[in-house]
Amino acid sequence: MNLTGFANLITLSRLVITPFLILSILNDRYIISGVLVFLAILSDWLDGVIARKYNDVTKHGELLDPAVDKIFTISVLVAFVEKHYISSFVVFLIVAREMLVTWFRSVMVSKGIVVPASYLGKLKTTAQLAAIFLLSVNIVMYGSILLWISIIIAYISAFDYLKIFIKDKAWS
Repeated sequence: MNLTGFANLITLSRLVITPFLILSILNDRYIISGVLVFLAILSDWLDGVIARKYNDVTKHGELLDPAVDKIFTISVLVAFVEKHYISSFVVFLIVAREMLVTWFRSVMVSKGIVVPASYLGKLKTTAQLAAIFLLSVNIVMYGSILLWISIIIAYISAFDYLKIFIKDKAWS
């Protein structure tokens, strides 16, 4: 079976889902929001599984997937700010960490230092997506708590990247 590029199409589906998810959040359509978040989470898992299973891991996909993840996450978090579910400070903390880690990883890759995703990074993503799901279905208190937990995990994992960055003198 030839599925060349199919994983990237699944990744792009998250981008297509995002504006509809934002509109459903802003218009208090909690069931639709929950279903769309579930589909986005499923697509994030499925694109990786398909790419690996059918040997369709590409440089485009390796760059596209995290970019779409960030667009999805930041866009949805901004919708939650507009709904007054979370503060803009929360979004700042998440965006700042993501941009710094992306920079660390980019510099390290340019120096030939490959740093695979860590357990903490995966735990952060899981907690963050669970928080987004809870917030999208209007379970604001637990969603907010889980989002803060994901931020704490995110900064611990960012510190791990910083230690590698410094140890390997990636800045030179």
